[in-house]
Amino acid sequence: MLLEEQRKKIVEIGKRIQSDKLVPLTFGNFSIRDFETGYVCITPSGMPYETLTPEDIVVVDVHGNNVDGKRTPSIETGLHCAVYRKRPEVGSVVHTHSTFVTAWASCNKEIPSVVAEVAALVSGKVKCAPYRPCGSKELAEVTSDCLGKDDAVLLGNHGVLVVGENIDTAYVNAVIVEEGAKVAYYAQHIGDMRVLNEEECAYERESAKKGYGQK
Repeated sequence: MLLEEQRKKIVEIGKRIQSDKLVPLTFGNFSIRDFETGYVCITPSGMPYETLTPEDIVVVDVHGNNVDGKRTPSIETGLHCAVYRKRPEVGSVVHTHSTFVTAWASCNKEIPSVVAEVAALVSGKVKCAPYRPCGSKELAEVTSDCLGKDDAVLLGNHGVLVVGENIDTAYVNAVIVEEGAKVAYYAQHIGDMRVLNEEECAYERESAKKGYGQK
């Protein structure tokens, strides 16, 4: 099977993401880029995560053309591919519909960086791309543009997209943004919420790139 290990990994992460309630039902989509071939492995459209097997994962090229697999790929394949084309260092894209990030996206509001972990992912705040229809070229373009060099961006009235050097990192980033959205929501209702300034955010982002985790 072409890119069997990557396809197995997507099945594993998909089940974990659903178990962690980052997506309901068949919402969301996840992909891995294989740097050697340049191909992208992505979840199929509308299939329950608990039923997925590696054979269900679809392999496409970076322009979304089918390379291997019997299933229809996610309707957001164009979105994933747009990110990969603009961000050559990105190895995985994860799109979720977790509750708090989707609530912020539904208000078309940016998520302020009130916790250091969110600041490590974005340049000051989690920006919100304007609403465009699901699966459209317009959604792919405005979202990938709004993401820029950040590792997370909201999709207006839709959800969130996060990236990482691999799918494990992208999964962690999805959890971090959801927790950051939750903390920001509660903090603004508790009192005078302190948002990290640009200098503090830049420090956290650079620090995370250089020194966090095991070598």
